[in-house]
Amino acid sequence: MTLLEAKNISIEYKTEAGVLRAVEDVSFSLAVGESLGLVGESGCGKTTLAKSIIRLLAKNGRISQGQMLFKGQDLVKLSDEEIRKLRLKEIAMVSQSAMNALNPVYTVGDQLIEGICAHTTLSRKAAHARAVEVFKMVGLEEKRLRSYPHQMSGGMKQRAIIAMALTLDPALIIADEPTTALDVVVQDQILQQIIQLKKAINGSMILITHDISVVSETCETIIVMYGGKIMEQAPTKVFFKQQVHPYSLGLNNAFPSITEIGEQLISIPGAPPNLLEQQAGCRFQARCPFADDTCRKEQPPLAPVGEGHLSACHYNYKADYFRQESKKPQTWQAVARRIEAEGIQKGGA
Repeated sequence: MTLLEAKNISIEYKTEAGVLRAVEDVSFSLAVGESLGLVGESGCGKTTLAKSIIRLLAKNGRISQGQMLFKGQDLVKLSDEEIRKLRLKEIAMVSQSAMNALNPVYTVGDQLIEGICAHTTLSRKAAHARAVEVFKMVGLEEKRLRSYPHQMSGGMKQRAIIAMALTLDPALIIADEPTTALDVVVQDQILQQIIQLKKAINGSMILITHDISVVSETCETIIVMYGGKIMEQAPTKVFFKQQVHPYSLGLNNAFPSITEIGEQLISIPGAPPNLLEQQAGCRFQARCPFADDTCRKEQPPLAPVGEGHLSACHYNYKADYFRQESKKPQTWQAVARRIEAEGIQKGGA
């Protein structure tokens, strides 16, 4: 059963420099109980897309096109008051910066209780009991409800944010880089906790991250975004066996593998496109080692390459060749030389 369905969503920001098209014509669906990983470099549009679900975009941002159907209801058309009623109760968000998400002048317990009381008819005493319950679920002692944010460690604050998101057993949890700035041991603990708690409430999850290795452990489906568009979408197990899009291959090769010790890591040369400018052709073409004139002039469709597997490349049929070539450092070194030469030419040197 489908819980959330995005249909041709486009999002833009009005800036002093012009209109920035942060997300363009994105569609996907999320089933009840499913975990979906949104991955890509900073600025690719993944956080903007996720925040648009509960309309937490900055004041200069807006959904310019499309539908966001949650349980069949179009969230785009809801009033501010209607969307506020859905937040926390039906859709909750675990933000990437716990300190920014918590009010420094209130105790963490007061903030949890306030959220519960705002969305239910529970008494303050009953809300406090629920706060104690969810704190225990995330491994925090009851006494920590009386703590102010600055009195808690980074890991504790992140657990408190998770507890806050789970207070009303939401149908959908959006976790935006939930382990940012935490050490690797605490990162693993937090991620495992999110997974276990999601299963306990039979909820769905959208996990936003730049680390594809995290998605391999936590999600059934992966969406790779670049330049505001979906480059590839696939069942996670399929994706990690056979990526198709050159950008996905570059991302995968940039992460170390315990099965290929000694392999040289790959970095993708260049920088993401300027979304203030109209984009001709494939968004990734300027950094792609396999791009040609067609890629530079024509935007490729997001086309099926297998069951539940989509890729936005003109040359999906060359995926086997791309996989082999993308593992070679010299393939990407050639891209770096090309980008440098183009920069020199533009600079007039």
